[in-house]
Amino acid sequence: MKRYVLITRHPSDCVELQGLLASSDLILRPYPVLRLEDIVDDTGWQAVSRALPEIGAESWLVLASPRAPERFARSCRERGLENLVELPAAAVGPSTARAAEAAGLRVELVGPGSGAGLGEALISAMQPASLALFACGKERRPELPQILEEAGHTVLPVVVYRMVPTPPRELPPLGPSLEAVVLTSPRAAALYLEGVGGRPLPCPHWALGTTTQQAASGLGIECRIPHEPTMESLAEELCTI
Repeated sequence: MKRYVLITRHPSDCVELQGLLASSDLILRPYPVLRLEDIVDDTGWQAVSRALPEIGAESWLVLASPRAPERFARSCRERGLENLVELPAAAVGPSTARAAEAAGLRVELVGPGSGAGLGEALISAMQPASLALFACGKERRPELPQILEEAGHTVLPVVVYRMVPTPPRELPPLGPSLEAVVLTSPRAAALYLEGVGGRPLPCPHWALGTTTQQAASGLGIECRIPHEPTMESLAEELCTI
């Protein structure tokens, strides 16, 4: 008998987790409260162009989302900046690393799944006073660039996408028989609560990490979190339901 888990992601972003749940009877039911849009960050690219003389072998490309690599690589090629695609790339976790490799980027460091964790790992890998090119979303957590800057590095953010709320009329029906809900970001938690009428659904809730857990708690949603901020760990926890 199939059991269903609501997750605040687009179906295309659920493939990895659903694959990890393949041996269970759990089926993900996407509830994409946010949708992806490409964005052109002229200001960020202009800053990169001015910094080109400083971008060299000791510089790094930093990636904190699987949505960033393909868009960054495409923008580089469109702008004649193919040399930036050759920078050593640091990915926040395995999913982002796979997306970076698929985009033709050179992944040399894979973090533990959190921005803060990647920042600490990068400090050990970077030469003193180096430059990091940060391909990112418009809304992003501050911990990663803050850690690098406090360690004396220069961080150049380039926004390559943004997540915007999905109009409520375009959200799919919740459906019956939900065993659990997975909240994937603080913004997603707030939009989920709005979408379900202001009260959490009567089932266990999970958050991908402590940041989302804390944001959800502030909204009155009590969430569990996996032991590690990875899809593998989340899948293991969901299988205990």
